[in-house]
Amino acid sequence: MSTFYLRQRHQLDNGVNMVFDDAFHAVYLVAGRSGKKHDEISVYDMSGNVLVRIEQTSFGILPRFNLRYHGQVIGSISLTFGHLGDFVFIRKLNWLISGNFIANRYIITHNTKKLLSVKPSHQPDGIYNKLNVTYDTQASLHIAIVALLDIWGIRSSLLRHFKWLPGQKGIYNITMSRKC
Repeated sequence: MSTFYLRQRHQLDNGVNMVFDDAFHAVYLVAGRSGKKHDEISVYDMSGNVLVRIEQTSFGILPRFNLRYHGQVIGSISLTFGHLGDFVFIRKLNWLISGNFIANRYIITHNTKKLLSVKPSHQPDGIYNKLNVTYDTQASLHIAIVALLDIWGIRSSLLRHFKWLPGQKGIYNITMSRKC
């Protein structure tokens, strides 16, 4: 089991994001965007090799995405309405994502086995998504999915003008975002 940190998207000025391990050493790079057909989110290792690509295959209110691992399509993701405690199913992999995508608190499971848990983590330089990955070989896949859900959670939310910040004792307070 490994822990990774991915900065939350609403704190970034550009489309590039570094992924850190639990010692805060850079291990992956996430780049790309979504919103238009054929847009991609890619995960690279620190040598510049593409590990995972998520390509948007349709646009609109309910977009679809293909998940590519080393060039092979291994799954597809269709996003749905109602992200205040919803489910997303990844076809072909039979993974279920459940939780609150706006607050970035969710898990990915396969049958009864938890593969990933995500929750916000407040660090001195900003708010990160803390990823607890069960299988290290799947880390790049999970990082790509978390990056996609981070973007989608902000864009699809009816509360998109708000951002969720950790308050005292793990309680989340709503504060106005400057980028409305």
